[in-house]
Amino acid sequence: MSALSYRTKVNFGVTAVVLLISAFFAVLAWDINPDSDEIIGPRFVPVFIVFLMVALGVLISIIALRQDVAGRQANPDINSIHIEEDFGFRDSNVAHVLAVIGCGIVYVVLFVLFGYFLATLFSFFLILYVFDNRQKRTLFVLPIAGTLIYQFVFMGLMGLHDPDGAIFDLKFLTKWLAL
Repeated sequence: MSALSYRTKVNFGVTAVVLLISAFFAVLAWDINPDSDEIIGPRFVPVFIVFLMVALGVLISIIALRQDVAGRQANPDINSIHIEEDFGFRDSNVAHVLAVIGCGIVYVVLFVLFGYFLATLFSFFLILYVFDNRQKRTLFVLPIAGTLIYQFVFMGLMGLHDPDGAIFDLKFLTKWLAL
C-alpha cells in the first residue's frame, strides 16, 4: 500500500468513511417496519440509498486505483509527492471541518428537543455562519426561506412524518405548509 499515491490513499479513506456511514444508515433502515399495502414499502428508499452509497463508495476506490496504476504506467520515474502537494487534506481547515460536524450534532439534538422546523432553521443559520457568511440579510432571510421550502417539500409534498419535539414544537404553526 505504500506504493500507492497520496491521492489514492485519500480516496480509499473517503471510501472507508462512506462505507461506515452506509453501515450506520443500513442499521437505521432495517429498523423501519416493512409492512405496507403499497408495492414499494417505506423501507425501500432508505435501503436503496444505502446500496447506492456503498456502490458509489466502492466506485471511488476503483477509479482511484485505476488512475493510480495508469499514472504510474504513464510516468514511472516521476515523483508523485511533488505533484500532489496541494491535494487532499494536508492544508484543510480542520476548524471548519469540526464546525460542520458540530453543526450536524447540534441539528440532531435540536431536532429531538424542538422538532424539524426549529432545528432546520437554526442549523441553516449556523452552517451559513460557520462558512463565514456575515451578511445580515442572508443570515436571516435564507434560513427562513430555506426552512419553509424544506418543510413544504418534505412534510407537504412528500408527506413525511414530522415528529414532535420533546420540549417544544412548531407543528401547530407549520401545518399549513403540509397541504
